[in-house]
Formats: sequence, C-alpha cells, structure tokens
Amino acid sequence: MIRMITILGFFLEGVFALILVAWSRLNSASLATFGSLLDQVMRRRAARVTLVVFWWWLAWHFLVVPPGV
Repeated sequence: MIRMITILGFFLEGVFALILVAWSRLNSASLATFGSLLDQVMRRRAARVTLVVFWWWLAWHFLVVPPGV
C-alpha cells in the first residue's frame, strides 16, 4: 500500500512538472527570469542561511564517505 502511494506521488510530481512546463511556454511574459528570482530570494538573510544549510546537508549525505567503507 505504501509503495503504491509513493509511486503515485512520484507520478503526480511528474505530471505537475509537465503542466508547469507547458504553462510556462504558453505564458512566458508572466514569468520572472532566474536571475531576478535569485535576486528576490537572496535579499533575505533567512533564505541565504537556509540555502547554505541545504547545500551542507546535500554534500554531507551524498559526498561524504562513511568511515570504514
């Protein structure tokens, strides 16, 4: 049961991503550029700290080799 819920969740994420891509292609004038989006996000200290913590977490979980391996 849990496996089916997980598969359904990933499927719905994929469908949602495709809908977002199609919508962005149709309404390109209403979207911000990536640079302006980063400018808005980086104005707040909390967002900058959150991004640093996220990068640290990502590196710790995927780049650090556990001892004894």
